[in-house]
Amino acid sequence: MGKGLIPADLDTWKQRRRVIAPGFHALYLEAMVKVFADCSSRTISKFEALLGNGSCKANGIELDLEAEFSSLALDIIGMGVFNYDFGSVTKESPVIKAVYGTLFEAEHRSTFYIPYWNLPFARWIIPRQRKFHRDLKVINECLDELISNAKETRQETDVEKLQQRDYSALKDASLLQFLVDMRGVDVDDRQLRDDLMTMLIAGHETTAAVLTWAIFLLAQNPSKMKKAQLEVDSVLGQQRITFESIKKLE
Repeated sequence: MGKGLIPADLDTWKQRRRVIAPGFHALYLEAMVKVFADCSSRTISKFEALLGNGSCKANGIELDLEAEFSSLALDIIGMGVFNYDFGSVTKESPVIKAVYGTLFEAEHRSTFYIPYWNLPFARWIIPRQRKFHRDLKVINECLDELISNAKETRQETDVEKLQQRDYSALKDASLLQFLVDMRGVDVDDRQLRDDLMTMLIAGHETTAAVLTWAIFLLAQNPSKMKKAQLEVDSVLGQQRITFESIKKLE
């Protein structure tokens, strides 16, 4: 997975954090709210369609919320970080399958006490290692193409808007385009790909886990659930969520 923010040594981490941190400025996040809302609407529509199904009304419905929230988080990362629509809420793409395969292998390696994958030729003779490297190839090819596209579409007018922190005026407000615009065409493709790989693979799982546990705890405490629902209804109503409305939530 390279030297992204998580597996990097301290010196690399400090260097990469300085480069990436401006992309999480409050004004930049404000420009991302539309992405959050659009992707969330897909998940809501999916749930509403399932609830509207006749058999579900009669027999109830059981959902794996962690899987659903993982798909939602992947779509948000895809649009917010890469300006790429994975569409994982409604379908399964080869890239998403590769992401999950890579994540499972990373978890396996973190708990297995013998690092057999470092043995000579392990990547060619052990089936799960062959699959792992195939998955990495799929992800790397996708990221390389996205990085190449971001460089080709780099515009000086966008750089000026970024320097003025006028993120809302950007045609492509993705983090990838932000990094390319600010660093220029000479940005290190390998390091950039490693950083993006970390966000793609590690970023969605933590978000999905937090959302799943939040729903679980609310379901265990009906009074808290009711209080949260009343606040959301009073602040948002039927309106589309905005950055300003988020700040009003307590």
